[in-house]
Amino acid sequence: MRFFLKSVTTLSFWRHALFSWEALAKVFAIVGAMYLVMDMADFFSIYTKDRYSRYAVLIMAAFAILWVVVTRRPITRFSYKVPGRDFSVEVRIGDLFDGSHDVVVSTNTTFDTDMASGLIDTGSIQGQVATKFFNANTADIDRQLALDLAAAQGVPRENAPGKKIEYPIGTVARVRSHSRTFYFVAMSRLNEQGNARSTPREIEDAIDATWKFVRTNGDLRNLSVPLMGTGRGRTGIPRKKMVERIAQSFCDEAKSGVFSNLLSISIRPEDAEDFAVNLYQIRDYLVQSLH
Repeated sequence: MRFFLKSVTTLSFWRHALFSWEALAKVFAIVGAMYLVMDMADFFSIYTKDRYSRYAVLIMAAFAILWVVVTRRPITRFSYKVPGRDFSVEVRIGDLFDGSHDVVVSTNTTFDTDMASGLIDTGSIQGQVATKFFNANTADIDRQLALDLAAAQGVPRENAPGKKIEYPIGTVARVRSHSRTFYFVAMSRLNEQGNARSTPREIEDAIDATWKFVRTNGDLRNLSVPLMGTGRGRTGIPRKKMVERIAQSFCDEAKSGVFSNLLSISIRPEDAEDFAVNLYQIRDYLVQSLH
């Protein structure tokens, strides 16, 4: 309900709901249909024109506007096909793991998986992957991560709170389960107290590296990605701005060739409410910037 109320108070909502060409066309169509019905009523002498109220047109217009606004309520999902390209960008409010897409998972530079000690929160995206798709069997996740990390250049880090080998920001390793691939990407560093930190630049570098890895190692499957760096990464980047950065980065990489037909950017419902995420504003921006 809070998401609904916040959305209807924004200019972007009213621009789409009432002041877009599509909305105005619907208003005129409804008024025209009602006027046609009144003409038919006059023809059959059911309601003659000399009895029309001079306010009839205003009443019909008010009804049409009300109908259009009610039927164009705040949205929780939209998809935009980039003109002239064979891929789309979707932004939705909902569960990151809905559907059958491959998923991008943010992790730290030491690729820690230990949830028993509390180093990895069970409520984090990484923790949800472990519990939903591996029955909390982090040993299986570690085994699969090690296969890709064997080719990466890690360095010892003795003061790390978990694993003692650290990899560069943007290192990606794959984990598979339930016919889905999870791309674990290093985009934050754990301090000695186990808290993750990222900078906006590190997040951008990690996102760019993820697309390059998927291009080389992916299977042209649809991708779901969270708003990386906006939660435990503590970057302070607004949710709206992070959606824009992820979408723009994806489209920039796709200029060299499509590596996924759909990028689905997922926003947690709690974040949408707490941080006044407005999909109308985001859609307006993406349509302009990605066109």
